[in-house]
Amino acid sequence: MATKKKDVVEVALTAAVIGKNVGQNTIATTPSSLSHAPKDNRIWTGRMYDHYDADVKQTGRQIRVRYGWLTDKAKYFLTQEHGGKAFGKDVTPMHALTNSTVAVKDYLKSKGIQA
Repeated sequence: MATKKKDVVEVALTAAVIGKNVGQNTIATTPSSLSHAPKDNRIWTGRMYDHYDADVKQTGRQIRVRYGWLTDKAKYFLTQEHGGKAFGKDVTPMHALTNSTVAVKDYLKSKGIQA
Protein backbone atom coordinates (compact mmCIF):
# COMPACT_ATOMS: atom_id res chain seq x y z
CA MET A 1 0.00 0.00 0.00
CA ALA A 2 1.30 3.45 -0.91
CA THR A 3 1.58 5.55 2.24
CA LYS A 4 4.57 7.83 1.84
CA LYS A 5 4.26 11.01 -0.22
CA LYS A 6 6.97 9.82 -2.62
CA ASP A 7 5.16 6.49 -3.03
CA VAL A 8 1.85 8.20 -3.77
CA VAL A 9 3.47 10.44 -6.40
CA GLU A 10 5.05 7.36 -8.02
CA VAL A 11 1.69 5.61 -8.05
CA ALA A 12 0.10 8.70 -9.66
CA LEU A 13 2.79 8.87 -12.33
CA THR A 14 2.36 5.18 -13.11
CA ALA A 15 -1.43 5.61 -13.23
CA ALA A 16 -1.00 8.43 -15.76
CA VAL A 17 1.20 6.25 -17.98
CA ILE A 18 -1.36 3.43 -17.74
CA GLY A 19 -4.17 5.82 -18.68
CA LYS A 20 -2.26 7.11 -21.69
CA ASN A 21 -1.12 3.69 -22.87
CA VAL A 22 -4.53 2.06 -22.57
CA GLY A 23 -6.20 4.94 -24.44
CA GLN A 24 -3.65 4.89 -27.23
CA ASN A 25 -3.94 1.11 -27.44
CA THR A 26 -7.71 1.46 -27.80
CA ILE A 27 -7.24 3.92 -30.67
CA ALA A 28 -4.71 1.57 -32.29
CA THR A 29 -6.83 -1.58 -31.98
CA THR A 30 -10.47 -0.53 -32.36
CA PRO A 31 -11.79 -1.12 -35.88
CA SER A 32 -13.04 1.91 -37.78
CA SER A 33 -16.52 1.99 -39.25
CA LEU A 34 -15.61 4.92 -41.54
CA SER A 35 -13.41 3.07 -44.01
CA HIS A 36 -14.65 1.50 -47.21
CA ALA A 37 -12.23 -1.38 -46.73
CA PRO A 38 -11.99 -3.02 -43.30
CA LYS A 39 -9.62 -1.04 -41.05
CA ASP A 40 -8.49 -2.47 -37.73
CA ASN A 41 -7.68 0.83 -36.00
CA ARG A 42 -8.67 4.49 -35.71
CA ILE A 43 -5.34 5.89 -36.88
CA TRP A 44 -5.58 7.89 -40.10
CA THR A 45 -3.30 10.91 -39.64
CA GLY A 46 -2.03 10.04 -36.17
CA ARG A 47 -3.38 13.27 -34.66
CA MET A 48 -5.98 11.61 -32.41
CA TYR A 49 -3.46 8.97 -31.26
CA ASP A 50 -0.58 11.43 -30.77
CA HIS A 51 -2.67 13.87 -28.75
CA TYR A 52 -4.00 11.27 -26.30
CA ASP A 53 -1.80 12.21 -23.37
CA ALA A 54 -1.60 12.21 -19.59
CA ASP A 55 -0.35 14.43 -16.81
CA VAL A 56 -0.12 14.59 -13.03
CA LYS A 57 -0.66 17.78 -11.05
CA GLN A 58 -0.14 18.21 -7.34
CA THR A 59 -1.77 21.02 -5.37
CA GLY A 60 -1.02 20.81 -1.67
CA ARG A 61 -1.99 17.33 -0.53
CA GLN A 62 -4.13 16.60 -3.60
CA ILE A 63 -2.73 14.77 -6.62
CA ARG A 64 -4.73 14.75 -9.85
CA VAL A 65 -4.14 12.31 -12.71
CA ARG A 66 -5.56 13.25 -16.10
CA TYR A 67 -5.51 11.40 -19.41
CA GLY A 68 -7.19 11.84 -22.74
CA TRP A 69 -7.06 14.66 -25.25
CA LEU A 70 -5.70 17.32 -22.92
CA THR A 71 -4.40 19.91 -25.38
CA ASP A 72 -6.10 19.09 -28.69
CA LYS A 73 -9.81 18.41 -28.44
CA ALA A 74 -10.88 18.13 -32.06
CA LYS A 75 -14.59 17.45 -32.43
CA TYR A 76 -13.96 14.26 -34.40
CA PHE A 77 -11.98 12.80 -31.48
CA LEU A 78 -15.18 12.87 -29.42
CA THR A 79 -17.25 11.51 -32.30
CA GLN A 80 -14.82 8.59 -32.53
CA GLU A 81 -14.90 8.23 -28.73
CA HIS A 82 -18.67 8.38 -28.14
CA GLY A 83 -20.02 7.46 -31.56
CA GLY A 84 -22.25 9.50 -33.81
CA LYS A 85 -22.24 10.50 -37.46
CA ALA A 86 -19.28 11.48 -39.61
CA PHE A 87 -19.14 11.76 -43.38
CA GLY A 88 -22.69 10.42 -43.52
CA LYS A 89 -21.75 7.20 -41.76
CA ASP A 90 -22.47 5.87 -38.28
CA VAL A 91 -19.38 5.85 -36.10
CA THR A 92 -19.10 3.03 -33.59
CA PRO A 93 -17.78 4.33 -30.25
CA MET A 94 -14.28 3.23 -29.29
CA HIS A 95 -14.40 4.01 -25.51
CA ALA A 96 -10.73 4.98 -25.07
CA LEU A 97 -11.51 7.15 -22.05
CA THR A 98 -13.63 4.45 -20.42
CA ASN A 99 -10.95 1.83 -21.00
CA SER A 100 -8.32 4.15 -19.52
CA THR A 101 -10.48 4.87 -16.49
CA VAL A 102 -11.13 1.19 -15.78
CA ALA A 103 -7.41 0.38 -16.05
CA VAL A 104 -6.36 3.32 -13.84
CA LYS A 105 -8.98 2.52 -11.18
CA ASP A 106 -7.91 -1.14 -11.15
CA TYR A 107 -4.27 -0.10 -10.74
CA LEU A 108 -5.04 2.37 -7.96
CA LYS A 109 -7.20 -0.22 -6.17
CA SER A 110 -4.28 -2.67 -6.33
CA LYS A 111 -2.25 -0.02 -4.49
CA GLY A 112 -4.89 0.52 -1.82
CA ILE A 113 -6.10 3.84 -3.24
CA GLN A 114 -9.78 4.47 -3.91
CA ALA A 115 -10.47 6.60 -6.96
